[in-house]
Amino acid sequence: MIDIADQPMATRMLAGAVARAHVPQQFLIYGPPGTGKRAAATQLAHHLMDTPADQRDRPSLDLSVVRASGQQILLDDLEDALRDLASRPVVARCRVVVVEGAERLNNPTVGNRLLKPLEEPPPGSRVILVTDRPEDLLPTLRSRCVPVPFRHPGRDAVARRAEAGGLPADVARTLARSVGTRALSADVFFLAMHDIGVGVGLDILGGTRAVGSVISAAQEAMENAAGDNPSPELVELQRAAAELEGKRGGKTAAKKADDQARRERRRAITDGWGFVLEAAAGVVADALVVGLGAAEAPRHPQHTERLRAIRASPAFCVAALEDLEHTRGELRLNPTVDVAARALLARLDLVRAGHVPPPVPGRLPYV
Repeated sequence: MIDIADQPMATRMLAGAVARAHVPQQFLIYGPPGTGKRAAATQLAHHLMDTPADQRDRPSLDLSVVRASGQQILLDDLEDALRDLASRPVVARCRVVVVEGAERLNNPTVGNRLLKPLEEPPPGSRVILVTDRPEDLLPTLRSRCVPVPFRHPGRDAVARRAEAGGLPADVARTLARSVGTRALSADVFFLAMHDIGVGVGLDILGGTRAVGSVISAAQEAMENAAGDNPSPELVELQRAAAELEGKRGGKTAAKKADDQARRERRRAITDGWGFVLEAAAGVVADALVVGLGAAEAPRHPQHTERLRAIRASPAFCVAALEDLEHTRGELRLNPTVDVAARALLARLDLVRAGHVPPPVPGRLPYV
């Protein structure tokens, strides 16, 4: 039985799909972070494999989970899972590959490598793609999967579940308002980035700190948070390198761990600045509605009085929101992210001083 908390439509769709005489071989589970997509993919995989209920917490020889080792999912991340997919199941009814963060299959070479098993799936195989951003998934992959949308369960449900997960009631309510379903994702790095972004948003509105100090402080906090939250893969590589230190294969193991650490740091910094700018935009949006006469800030009510004291003009808030969203979009082009953020704050300093910078090509000028 498939039962997903606070997702009645996804539950009905998946239950109906697996009850059919010919069960689909490819699924695309998508929706906001923290809505339970990854847990649902695992639940679906075990249902398809017919895993006994008392064995679902154990590793399975017939279940492969693919995640990005860096900014993108690489061929090396994918090959072992696809090789297993092409062979007969070991103990289960079928083999299943779950690809988490499928939007990172944005390299056409890697995406096309997955395309063949989607077009001509091996007998006894299933593929489940999971993504927060289906619009970034290659269309050739998206069109070959049964889509299963996950929806925002509502602010009250998020707060209730976050509180049940151990957060104090007031913190749960605040996070439900400010970050939505991400409050349920147990992503320590994201929550750290959100706090940094709130500070950056207040700096943007107040204009009291120099651009360089804002960027340096955010970058340092970001790198510390990235170092404090290594992936399970990196932890395992570092453990193996420590065991082989001074022995045959020790240098190779150490290099693999170092390479993985660098890839994770690059990914964390790029993702981190995206989260920071998203949180900063939320604070600026709060300043806009407070400036227009709202009783309190909708996302960060704890900062309402400070936003009133800053008294940022609505025109500045609109300009800042446009530039923040533009810069967030630029991050997908893999620029030097701290330089892009520095340029953003420098432009906003000019706007605050009454100087309208020249429009960026392809973008409407401020009005």
